[in-house]
Amino acid sequence: MSTQTPDSSAAASPPAPQPAGLDVATSMRNAVKLGGSLMVTYGIALAVRLLLPRVLGPEAFGQFNWASEGFTAVFFVLAGLGLEVYIRKEVALRPQHASEFFGGTLLLQVLMAVVLLGVMQGLMHLEGKPEPLRLLVLLLGLYQLFFRCNGTLAAVLHARERVDGLSVANIATKCVWGGGQLLVLALKLPLPWLGVPILASEVVRAAVLFRLSRRHAGLEFRLDTKGTREALTGALPFFLNEAALAANGPMGIFLLGFLTNTTEVGWYGAGWNLAGMTLMAAPVLTWVLMPLLARAAAHSKEELFRLTRRTLEAVCAFSIPLTLAMALGADTWIHLVYGERFAPAAAVLRLQAPILALTYVAMVCAAVLTAQGKGWWVTRTSVVSMVLNSAINLTLTRPFLAWFGPVGGACASALGLFICEVVAVALLVWAVGRPAFDRQSLTRLAKTLIICAVVTGVHLALVDLGPLRLVVGASLYIVLVFVTGAVRLDELQGLLRVVRRRGAPVQAPSA
Repeated sequence: MSTQTPDSSAAASPPAPQPAGLDVATSMRNAVKLGGSLMVTYGIALAVRLLLPRVLGPEAFGQFNWASEGFTAVFFVLAGLGLEVYIRKEVALRPQHASEFFGGTLLLQVLMAVVLLGVMQGLMHLEGKPEPLRLLVLLLGLYQLFFRCNGTLAAVLHARERVDGLSVANIATKCVWGGGQLLVLALKLPLPWLGVPILASEVVRAAVLFRLSRRHAGLEFRLDTKGTREALTGALPFFLNEAALAANGPMGIFLLGFLTNTTEVGWYGAGWNLAGMTLMAAPVLTWVLMPLLARAAAHSKEELFRLTRRTLEAVCAFSIPLTLAMALGADTWIHLVYGERFAPAAAVLRLQAPILALTYVAMVCAAVLTAQGKGWWVTRTSVVSMVLNSAINLTLTRPFLAWFGPVGGACASALGLFICEVVAVALLVWAVGRPAFDRQSLTRLAKTLIICAVVTGVHLALVDLGPLRLVVGASLYIVLVFVTGAVRLDELQGLLRVVRRRGAPVQAPSA
């Protein structure tokens, strides 16, 4: 089945295309607004995520991480229905379509959640899981339901480019999330209590987002069988893609917990918390890029690939140095943040760090293919990655634990995810094709990779300096990227000027 954008007959009055300059400038301002709220919420989340392992220790943190990032996440990926990507692609062009499917899909998600919660509790009972862990899973399962529904509401606001209230809501609910978890840790309450503020934050966010969606996007709750069927059919490739992607992250944690022990999950989760710091811009990229690319594709193929080339160039310039710093300083970061109890997690972090740069490239390529109506290609790629990752985890996790001792299972899971991400990026880049790259972007990428090799060599040669060599490496990297032209100072200044002008009215370019 194709995921081509429905033809104009599907809408009563197709929106007039915005001038390219106006559209990009609006998206830039929205990126700044969302990015601002993201920095605040990310700071809160980061503080809590880095504190949890240190306070709980590898075993208890492994239980929490398995319940939140593995077990419930794997099951509830089915309740997402692929709607978020579909909304950013379709509602950006047909605003009234959101009300045609919202009520029906919400009812379906609630019914699916009831079934999933029952299955999860049954499995945990059969496995003899302790009662506190089962209670934690129940709370986190309810959180997953609200999280999926909130993703739908937020996607509607992103597609309509109404993000001011959303930015405030993100900050407020993250304060509930972070403040509640810190209170649980301070009071030394039992592990299930950590699920209470997580669930509460999404309930509050749901109330706020529904009101914002009604006010700014005209969203109505009604049951429309035809509209619901159209949305579910159009979102099918995105739904299958999400289900497949569950094997690359949550499924790895899920299998790691069943095949080894929760301490291995704790070490894996500790490394991933740090590695995930380099993904701090991923939500903004997803929120802003998909609607922008959908409009660019509707305007012209040339405009689509012009945006693609510069976006890929920007995400590589941003993510590669962060990935390099994370990998080279793995021992230092683990020791500073978590202490000696988590020292084995440094080996896991080194394997996880390169995944993040690959993830950015995969996100952009997937968005481009989706904007072109090639969502099924993205789905097929994710399925290939899912099968490969599951096979690697099932084949290597226990042998690695036996061969290398503690942290061997976590390393096997990280290695499997890395291999799968390499394969996925290769397939997606091949599908996007040569127009996504030009001489400038390829030259700058080659320069950046050479600089990374040089910095790595210097880092290894200066082993006697200890953590100080990270400062030397960072300074060397900055000098080399500007001297070689891998990053241009005038382009950074231009971006800063756009950010400074974000509050000014945007004028459409003259004809």
